[in-house]
Amino acid sequence: VSVGAVEPASLGGRPAQRIRAELDGVGGRTHLVAWFVPRGEWVYRLVFTWPQAYPAYARVMERMTADVRFEEPASLRVARARALLVPGVAGPLRELGHALRRWGLPADAVEPLASAVRLAPTQVDTRVELARAYFESGQVDAGCHSAAEARVYGPSDTGALEAGVRCALARGDTAEALLRLEEARRVDPRDARLRAAEGALKAAVEAPGPSPQRR
Repeated sequence: VSVGAVEPASLGGRPAQRIRAELDGVGGRTHLVAWFVPRGEWVYRLVFTWPQAYPAYARVMERMTADVRFEEPASLRVARARALLVPGVAGPLRELGHALRRWGLPADAVEPLASAVRLAPTQVDTRVELARAYFESGQVDAGCHSAAEARVYGPSDTGALEAGVRCALARGDTAEALLRLEEARRVDPRDARLRAAEGALKAAVEAPGPSPQRR
């Protein structure tokens, strides 16, 4: 097996990464090209293989990738429709904001989520989702404000505590982020995701910095 380096690329108008490889098998050598395209919380993976004996297949692959388009998923279209059908209701607005953020449109998610918070201010999950949308769209101060409000309404809610972790990380305060993460772990010590995040953050905090250069 021969694997090339990861290459920056573009697929369907989206930034992507591409890896090329060659595999030897019973039938001869096989070419492989794999594309990885991030979109919000998803990473699309497209893998093409063809035998070296049929090089024309490479041109078929090129035509196929040229026609790739990343359209809105059905779940997002349904969320849009529900928010339109029942305006002024917190639930559909929250689901629309959640779907937009997951699809990689956090700035678009802010408005429906903020509306949902105004309609149902005690819903901690909605406040946490709004904080995430702010952070992911680069609005750190607004995200930290939403995270703090989520903590007021849900002082022992792990989602609200995790939003505080995101706030500290967004501000570059890893020590504060670790303290908040440890607090969340005390609330739910069995949460494997929080445990893994705590371990990774501790390793980052304890990692030695670069050695000073001698002059």
